Amino acid sequence: MSVGLTVLVRLRDGRYDAAGLDPAVAEWPPHPARLFCGLVASMLDDADRVALRWLEAQDPPEVYAAAETFVARSAGYVVVNATGGTGSQTWPGRTNGLKQRTGVVPADDMFAVVWPAAQPDDGTLARLVRLAAQVPYVGRSSTSAEVTVQAGTPSGRPVWTRYIPVPLGTPGSVGLRVPFSGYLAALEAAHADGIRAWQVGPRTVAYAADVPDAAPAQTSPGLADGPYAHLLVWGLRRPHVSVGGDDLLTVTGALRRAVMASVADPLPEQVSGHGADGRPHVAYLGLLDVDHRHAGGHLLGVAVAVPGDMPDASRRQLLRGVLGPQARQPLTYLQDGRGRRLELQYAPTLGAGLNPHRWSPPDGSTRWVTATPLMLDRYPGRRGDVATAVAGCLVTAGYPEPVDVQPLPAPAAAGAPHRMRAGTLTSAPRRPTLHCRITFPAPVRGPVVAGALRYFGGGLFIPERAHAVR
Repeated sequence: MSVGLTVLVRLRDGRYDAAGLDPAVAEWPPHPARLFCGLVASMLDDADRVALRWLEAQDPPEVYAAAETFVARSAGYVVVNATGGTGSQTWPGRTNGLKQRTGVVPADDMFAVVWPAAQPDDGTLARLVRLAAQVPYVGRSSTSAEVTVQAGTPSGRPVWTRYIPVPLGTPGSVGLRVPFSGYLAALEAAHADGIRAWQVGPRTVAYAADVPDAAPAQTSPGLADGPYAHLLVWGLRRPHVSVGGDDLLTVTGALRRAVMASVADPLPEQVSGHGADGRPHVAYLGLLDVDHRHAGGHLLGVAVAVPGDMPDASRRQLLRGVLGPQARQPLTYLQDGRGRRLELQYAPTLGAGLNPHRWSPPDGSTRWVTATPLMLDRYPGRRGDVATAVAGCLVTAGYPEPVDVQPLPAPAAAGAPHRMRAGTLTSAPRRPTLHCRITFPAPVRGPVVAGALRYFGGGLFIPERAHAVR
């Protein structure tokens, strides 16, 4: 049985085209999850599936790549599927769209992803070799590549830098997406639901260049997951009527009704909230323009938070209803109780407030502040210990108990509404509402939402960040 496994990639054109949520920022070093997705695309049978499940269960790999690169950008008008307006002269009835791509040209046209402690048996190694030989590109389809798999670890090349997993917060580190146990199943489920692979959020680990006397490699110690595994985001199409943050519950109530109307019967219990006692419900959230210097506090979009313990069949039923082509009433607009029609756009690409990572950072956060007022689950005790009541709200919602809770007289996040507008609260018993700052004992991955109104977006937290970067 061999010790070590190396996936070697040669960039045929010497260029690597890939980017994250911001298409203007090139990806480098390459993310191991992209390479794993390429192997998955070559899968043919159950034996291949077994080999990939073995690979995803390994520890985060190392990456060998040139540190010296220069950015290459390209732009052009291409035909898109949307119809109407002034269209393509070659393809009547279809529109032209400006596409901009960012990539890098590294100093070496080869890089390697290495699992130094992996011990593949001969059958697993043979399957991975075959899968790699069928991979035509890595990243975007414009990155033509030759991919090979070999046992052992590479001897290294003069211009290569070795990138290794490091603790969170290490100076100069970058987050790379890596495969994890269950990633293959998540990719297959997304494919069955017509969802693109990039919408399946893989695990993100901090990496940094290895230097002499560096600390031993570690990965995200103590990182805790909240009750929600996925955050589906829709932005408001422009132009639209501005909706104030204090009117949030009107919109999230409309979002819940629209989702329930779009999902086929019988409704999963966690979607409706009926019969799901003891399990987290789907949360219907409003994302506000908060926590920056010019925050206006208005509604930017809406989100549906999907519980991590939701059964696969129920999750697929939900996704088909709000995203898939088989939906009876795809979620493209909301009609709220005030007669407003809000047009929605799924997975918007503009605006930090609509980036799922702003509300659910892959590396988690220890310090969070409320973006919407939190309504307590119960009245404080006789001593009026509000901090204890807030901590109880977090634990009830499925999060670790915070080590510090600071009730605040006003929102800490700029633009956050002080309170909900009168007449928008649900028929639930009225309890005290407040803003607060909390600190967890270890980083927690969001979204973090707690309190009596958590399933309607009340008590939604946002990671606190320094004023200097706002």
